Amino acid sequence: MYKCKNRNCNIVNLIAKNFVLRISILSARFDISPTPTDNFPMPSLPVIAIVGRPNVGKSSLLNALMHKRISIVQDMPGVTRDRVAIPIQIDGHWVELMDTGGYGYVDADDLTDHIKHQIEIAMSRAALVLFVVDCQDGLTAADNEIALLLRTRSIKTVLIANKADGEKADISLGEFARLGFGTPVGVSALNNRNLDLVFEAIGRNINLNDAPTELPTPQMLVAIVGKRNAGKSTLVNSIAKLYEGDPERVIVSEVPGTTRDSIDVRFEKEGKTLIVIDTAGVRKKKHMVTNDIEFYSFHRAQRSIRRADVVMMLIDGTQPLSEPDKKLAQYIASEFKPVILVVNKWDLTKAKAAGMDGEKISDEKLMEQFGVYLEQELPHVNFAPVAFVTAKDGRNIQSVVDLAQHLFKQANERVGTGRLNAAVKAIFEEKTPSTSTGRRAKIYYATQSDVAPPTIVLFVNKPEYVDETYQRFMINRFREKLPFDEVPIKLIVRGKTARDTVPDGVAIDVDDRIRRPKAKPAARRKPEPKPHPKAASRTGSRGARKR
Repeated sequence: MYKCKNRNCNIVNLIAKNFVLRISILSARFDISPTPTDNFPMPSLPVIAIVGRPNVGKSSLLNALMHKRISIVQDMPGVTRDRVAIPIQIDGHWVELMDTGGYGYVDADDLTDHIKHQIEIAMSRAALVLFVVDCQDGLTAADNEIALLLRTRSIKTVLIANKADGEKADISLGEFARLGFGTPVGVSALNNRNLDLVFEAIGRNINLNDAPTELPTPQMLVAIVGKRNAGKSTLVNSIAKLYEGDPERVIVSEVPGTTRDSIDVRFEKEGKTLIVIDTAGVRKKKHMVTNDIEFYSFHRAQRSIRRADVVMMLIDGTQPLSEPDKKLAQYIASEFKPVILVVNKWDLTKAKAAGMDGEKISDEKLMEQFGVYLEQELPHVNFAPVAFVTAKDGRNIQSVVDLAQHLFKQANERVGTGRLNAAVKAIFEEKTPSTSTGRRAKIYYATQSDVAPPTIVLFVNKPEYVDETYQRFMINRFREKLPFDEVPIKLIVRGKTARDTVPDGVAIDVDDRIRRPKAKPAARRKPEPKPHPKAASRTGSRGARKR
């Protein structure tokens, strides 16, 4: 279910506390989610998993091979927990490079078994494993344990000795041959040394001809953000289960701050490739000052918002909104991103509300109350639709994905200049901008210059006459009159210069009328000058005298 602000859709008007909420029911009952149909598979990418004990440089190797900062790198063990996967092209063919947590790491948050399980999933799906050891530390018991596991499972493996910063370090590589995978490839992820040898080793050990040469361009990127423990990873797993049959794509735990990296999860919906991005939970800034990992996690979450076409802001329905929720909403609004306010744990929210009131409350009534609450607390995104889900049980998951596609389409709409100027005229008929000096603003015309976000440029005689208050008024009216009712609108007010031409000769002013510039009158013939009266008299006198 979601709260829809589209005045053209089939809606139920509810009025409460001077707020008008519009609720559209996507499914007949809350506990029913449609089954996806026409789900076409993406090309199968060979998986290359990077495994090894903690702190040997697995994430650094991934970043070095990608020439991009994908995984968080910190000089401490246990930073990576989930499977971080990214497509990479090798010799014209696409494979999936997958970073994993440190095998054998004892996590302080009791996530050891979760991390180990994710590593084992990566191994089981891998066409090739890059087994990373530390050249400086030498051979360890943990390395022997991982090697035994790989040999037992007959997993094709390339041994990589990281932190081999020079030729002197290469001398010590021989001891790693005892692991049973031959002499390792000595590399330095930090200094980009011998990375070409890694690509050559990959090409020798897997048949790249079986890998696709083209990768479908994602139609839409959806960032899932929210404060800690709101259920972001649970929602990602529900989406992955629905479309890819992978219910354990990321680690889910009651421990706050489980997710650290931003993780892209690709899936196919009705023949279109989509990506959802799981992000770390947002906390108050004071916690990020003393914790480097949380600092980097937060900035990756912000980067995910900037990358995304649509944002799902997850809200824990059982908890009141907090400072991180409000700051996050402000940041999303500042980036002009379409956003869905996804209220998670709706089953628990209903149970809690029933317990407080002493009687069962209907979905519609509770959604109405929650919608009013969100509109009051998050005014920066008051245009956003509200969805109510239970991610743990997979309820209404497809409805939310459908809604994200709807917002994506809405944000990429274009309207003609004629229709836009007609809307501006109607807005002026309702209310005109006022100035403290009593001077009148003159708007020449409006045009849509861009999409995602829809960007409207207003050409006026004096930009200062159209203040922020009136701009907000115009944006609200644009939502009603144009197909941008649930996405952010960017309004730019500019002064008209001599180079700007009015489309079709149309201009708009605050006299509430559309006028066309009058045609210049035809040039009149200059009348001949009349003779001076005295000259005439003198001429006449002379004539008389001549006669």
